[in-house]
Order: sequence, then structure tokens, then C-alpha cells
Amino acid sequence: MLSQNLRYAVRFMRHNPGFTAVIVLTLALGIGANTAIFSVVYSALLRPLPYRNPSELLFVGESREQYPQMDLAQTSYPDFRDWQRASKTFQSLAGYGFDGFILDAGGEPKLAVATSVTTNFFSTLGVKPALGRDFADGEDKPDGPHLVILSDAFWRSDFGARPDIVGTSIRFDGKPVTVVGVLPRDFEFAQSNSAPLWVPLHASGGLAERRSLRWFNVVGRLAQGITPNQAKAEMTGIAAQLAHAYPKENDSISVVISSFRDRIVGKVRPLLLVLLGAVGFVLLIACANVANLLLTRSIARRKEFAVRSALGATRTDLAAQLLTESLMLSFVGAGIGLVAAQWGVNLLLSAIPEPQLLAMPYLRSAGVSFPVLAFLCFITLLTALLFGLVPAIMAARSSVNDILKDETRGGTSASHARLRGSLVVVEIAVTLILLVAGSLMLQSLNALLRHDRGFNPHNVLTFTVNLPDSAYPNDKDDPDKNSSADKFGREFRERLRDTPGVLDVASSTVIPATNNGSTIRFLIEGRPKPLGKEDECNIAQVSRGYFSTLKISLLEGRYFTEDDAKPGAEEVVVVSRTFAKAYFPGESALNKRVRYTYDPKSPYRRIVGVVADTALIDLDQLPPAIIFELNERGGDTYLSYIVRTNGDPLATVGAAREILHNLDPLLPLIQPRTLDQVAQQAPSVFLRSYPSLLIGSFAGLALILAVIGLYGVISYSVMQRTREIGIRVAMGAQRPDVLRLILREALTTSALGVLAGVVCGLFLTRLMSSLLYDIDPNDWRTFLSVSIVLLTVAIAACAIPAIRATRVDPVIALRYE
Repeated sequence: MLSQNLRYAVRFMRHNPGFTAVIVLTLALGIGANTAIFSVVYSALLRPLPYRNPSELLFVGESREQYPQMDLAQTSYPDFRDWQRASKTFQSLAGYGFDGFILDAGGEPKLAVATSVTTNFFSTLGVKPALGRDFADGEDKPDGPHLVILSDAFWRSDFGARPDIVGTSIRFDGKPVTVVGVLPRDFEFAQSNSAPLWVPLHASGGLAERRSLRWFNVVGRLAQGITPNQAKAEMTGIAAQLAHAYPKENDSISVVISSFRDRIVGKVRPLLLVLLGAVGFVLLIACANVANLLLTRSIARRKEFAVRSALGATRTDLAAQLLTESLMLSFVGAGIGLVAAQWGVNLLLSAIPEPQLLAMPYLRSAGVSFPVLAFLCFITLLTALLFGLVPAIMAARSSVNDILKDETRGGTSASHARLRGSLVVVEIAVTLILLVAGSLMLQSLNALLRHDRGFNPHNVLTFTVNLPDSAYPNDKDDPDKNSSADKFGREFRERLRDTPGVLDVASSTVIPATNNGSTIRFLIEGRPKPLGKEDECNIAQVSRGYFSTLKISLLEGRYFTEDDAKPGAEEVVVVSRTFAKAYFPGESALNKRVRYTYDPKSPYRRIVGVVADTALIDLDQLPPAIIFELNERGGDTYLSYIVRTNGDPLATVGAAREILHNLDPLLPLIQPRTLDQVAQQAPSVFLRSYPSLLIGSFAGLALILAVIGLYGVISYSVMQRTREIGIRVAMGAQRPDVLRLILREALTTSALGVLAGVVCGLFLTRLMSSLLYDIDPNDWRTFLSVSIVLLTVAIAACAIPAIRATRVDPVIALRYE
């Protein structure tokens, strides 16, 4: 029986090529889109991480009551060492930080980003180098050897996958470093942003000694049989012990534990789930459309079914035949959809900004895999059932007498008509939900981009310069100062300022909207705090031209002046409006003094100015309290430069690179880009722009499919009611009467779809509230405008069959069969 049904299904498809092509392409579109999105979702949310027993791995960090950091909880190096000694619930605790070196490979010098790790880092993850060896105990001491393990990608791109690379030396910052290993090809560590180099951690000075300096990232592997809650309870107890032993540094500290998957995916999880739901709706519309086509086709095959029934075919046989045809169509559509899915994955990844792609490196391997193929098979069978079950059931329920009665009347049963109308109602409802979702995302993105950032990003170039410690060491008489770096920064800024087309130049330790910065604990003069309860806020070291270059408004007082940079001058700071409101409510912050608490000898610093708030962390984050201090007295070796131009900022890159080369030919210009590009690549913008693009595309596709479905139903209804229309015209009905008759049917179907869509949409749009910015997920204006647009388009789509109905000749209609 099955082979017979298959042969008949193939014959049916061959004899109806146009009908088959429409259905196959519609299914290929829906199945391909779903497979592409699932490939991305699987790589980000479901694919096992490339570590041994990844469920045992946790991130461990600290958060402070005065400055909660739940998303990026770090710890101090001394606390980490105490954790290693005291913890019993972790098999091992390892840590990592970040560094950068100037790589001299015989050509143009370039910055090579490195992750500095403790020697047990890879063994904690359960990863072994593919070539060479792991770091050994003791190689992460301050005076340890200079070694490096290469990523597989870096080994292939920069060293041509040389099999003899282990044991060779390369030069970082002018010093020889020995390659001891190459990591496996599938190894990725999202928090390192696909760092090409891995070096032993050589923590020294303040980084190794200051317990209040939380810069270190810790990963741990649970001991056998230990749950995360048990580990959290033990670490909370250890934190309490450290708070008792070191109240000044640890009194307000709490432990934060998170899984690897949660830390990696973070805010992207709801975005991917929303996209998966949206593309699922597209498949639902495609199935409804195909079901309508097959239902219409099955009605046209009534004579065939009647003959087969008369010859002994049972209702089950008829249903089985239709289901077999549905499966054949679905599998052909799935084959084409699989090819389209691979292209779609590449398109999806190309739309992701590089910073976000680096933060989720597992997406790079998204594509066809066994789980994706399994999903494809599942979605294919589900699709076949969704669109094939309805015609099959209708065929099974129809008797020969019913078929002959319908043939005699020249029409179809009311149940068939209602079913086709119901399918269109579902299509319109789902389309409305997608249109509303896309509209909300676009409005959210627009609100975010129009939001006052506190600075003017237009015509601004940014880049970074890293001065190697070997060439620019700290002063011997004062290790906290670096006169050579200070001299370099001054001269570089002056030469940039003299470049044609440059209006202003500044340097800073942080670029706005990049979430790169640090915090500082402080006390306000005259307001003593209990030990360990000091306030904490963001801090940025900037040059004098920082505020004018970024056009940050001065609200009170003054900016930094040349006198502030002179040796022996009073220590002064500028603060943000949020800082002034938070710590000096109802009074002026000017001339108040603050003191940093990391060093008892730290002097009080007088507040000389209050400036407008800036989006230092991200565009959708509340402006943080910031202390700005002058960076022209100590000298920083890693600075970002901000250059305002009178034209295209990127046109200045060549001049900036030449100036840098003249000052020091070994220094590369790191990541030159405009501040507009920085803002466009911010995580908050990506979380709105990416779904806006995709959901908008899905909504447009859904609208086309829904309009086609409605057009088909109304056209078929006009054809089936030709005799009725002819009788009405013969009895005196005018063209407007016929037009109203047909449009009433279209409007009723459309209105029911819109009503169902609004009801469901009011609930479903709440699921995407975390992705929206400054807009209500149940915004009534959006629902109303989308409903009006959808009804207008639906009525316009039905105008053609409605006008055709008004031209029916009653003489011809009465003979119509």
C-alpha cells in the first residue's frame, strides 16, 4: 500500500508541476528559515561546551553592596589565593586576566591580544593542547619564564600551521617568548573574545597585593557530588571569614556564582528565543497556506475520491494517500530548505557585529550538524502533519453521497468553506503578531538611538595605543608614575592636534559606550564611613581636551585647565551629574573634596566641575556616577585617543598612523573606528537592531503569505458562488451590492484574524519586554496602527476578486458548473 501511495504521489506531483512548485517553495522558505535560526540557537544555547563535563564548571566572583556587579563579577588576586586554600567544594579554582603585546613578525607591528592564566587554567577546563604541553606549576610566578600557547586559528593564520612551532621563539614587546603548545581546533573561551595568545599570569605589584582591587576572573570545577548551591554556601562562609579578617577591603563583599552557559549567553538568550518563536510563526503561516491549497485541490479532486470510494477504497485509504502526498511535498521542500538554511546561517552571522561575534565564538561553527539534521527531520514531519492532516481528515469524513451532492450544487460544503476561512484567520492573526513585534523593536531601536548619550559621537575618530613596559618603564623613584609615557602622550596629542582637518584631541582610559572602565572607592571629606563601607563609583582618567572633544556639557564649575597638569598643583577632579545628585543632593558639589581609600597616603581631591551624564557603560544603561581625573601627571601606557575632525574621521587614520610611526615605529594603531561605529556596535543596539531586521523580514514574508492566502480564499469563494451571484444579478442586484457581498466576507475574515492577533499579541509581546527600550510591549498605538494597515492591505488584496464578481454575466453564471 505504501509503495502504491508513493508512486501515486510522484505521479500527482509530476502532472501538476506549477501547483507542486508553489507548495515546495513555500515549504522550503518556512523550513529553511526555521533550520537556519535553529542552527544559531543550537550553537549558542544547546551545543555542549568544548570542555570536560561542562556542567561542573562555574564562574566565581565577588560583588560589593556599594557597587553591585552581577553580570561581570570579579575578585582580587589575594582573595583568589585564599579561596584556593580554603575551598573544599571545588576540585580546582583557576583564574585569568587580559593583556596585550606588540607582536613583531617582521612586518607592520600589531597588537596581539592575550589571555593571561594561572597554570591550572586549562586542566580545570579539562582541555589539553593539541600540540606541545600545558603550562607547568610555578610558571605563573612574577619571575616565571616567558611562555605562550597559541590558539589553533592564530597558529594557522600567522604561522602556516607549522608542525615544528613548539619550542620556537617569537617576540612580544621586543622580548623573546617560547611557544610551548597549540590549543585544539574546537577550543573556544567566550570571555577571552577568541584571544589568539595564552600566557602564564605574572601578577605583581598592586595587582597581586591589593585586596580591594577586583580585576581577576575565576573559574572553578565542582568536586564530585557537589551542587552549585552547596558551593555557594561554602563560598559565602569563606567570604564571611575574609570580611572578618580584612574588614577594610571585604566587609561589604558577597560571592556571585554563575554557570558557564549563563555567563556566555547573558542577554542574548531572550533574543534568540524570540527569533525562534518568530520564525516558528512563519512556518505556521506557510503550513496554513499550503493546507488551504491542498484543501482546495482536494475539493477539486472530489470526482476522483468518489470513483476510488466506489471501487472499494476506504476513508483511511484516502487519508493515507493525502498524507503520503503531504510527506513527499514536505521532504522535497526540506531538501531545498536545507540548502537555503546554510546560506541563511551565513547571512545571519554576517549581520552580527564583530564584537558580539567575538563574545559568542561558538556561533562561528553554526551550520549543518547531526542535531540540526535531527531538527530538520522533526520539523519536516511536523510540517507534513500540520498542512496534510486537515485535507486528509476532510477527505476521510466525506461520504460519496456528500461528494455527489456538492457536485450537483456545483459548490462545496459549508464546513469546507469555514475551514479554509479559519486557516486564513490564523494566518492574519500570526501576521499581526509579527508586525507588532517588528514595529515595537524598530520603535525601541529608534528610541535608543535618539536617547541623549551625553556626548556627540559624530565626526569623531577613536583608537588605542599600547606602550610596552619594556620601552616605557615606570619611574624608578616613583613607581606610580611613568614620565616617558606622559611625555609620549603629550607629544602625540600635540602632533595630532596640528594635523589638517583635526579640531580637537583627547586621551582617556575608557571610550564611551564600551563598558570598559574601572571603579574606585572613596570617602567624602567630613562624612566618615565604617571600615569597608566606603562609597564606590566609576573612574576615568582623561586629558584636558576630553570634554570639549566629546562636546560634554559643563553644568557647573569648570573643566580641567593647563595649571591642573603642572607638577605640585592641587589635586582636582570633575564629576558627573549623577555623582553630584547621588552624593550631594540639594547642594552644590563644587569645592567638596573626596579621597580614594586604596592608599592611606592618598590626598583629598577637590571637585572643580560638574558635567552632563554620559553613557559610559552602554546606551541603555542608566548613567553611572563618574569621577574624572586628569591623566597628564602620572602617565598611562594604555590609552584610547579621541579625535574630532571637520569631515570624515576615517580620513585621518593614515595621518595618525604616520605620526605614531614617527614617534615610535614599533607601535601599532589599535582598532581605529569612528565613535558612531562604536555606538552602533554597542550590545544594547545589537539587541534591538538584530531582531528588528529579522522579525521585520519575517513579518513582511508573513504578510505576503497571508495576503496570498486571503486572496486565494476569496477568489475560490467567488468561483464557487458564481451561480449564486448570477441569480442575485438576474433578480436585480446591482454591482455595489455584489461588491459589498464579497468585501463583507473578506472583511469578516480579516477582522476575526486581527481580533485574534490582538488578543494573542497582548500576551506574547510581554515575552520580549527585556528587549524593548522605553516602550510599552502593549503599546496601543502600535496595535491600532498595525491593525488598520493589515485590514487595509487585506481589503486591497480582495478587491480584484470582488471586482471580478461584479462583472458576472447572469446568463453564463446560470449555466456555470
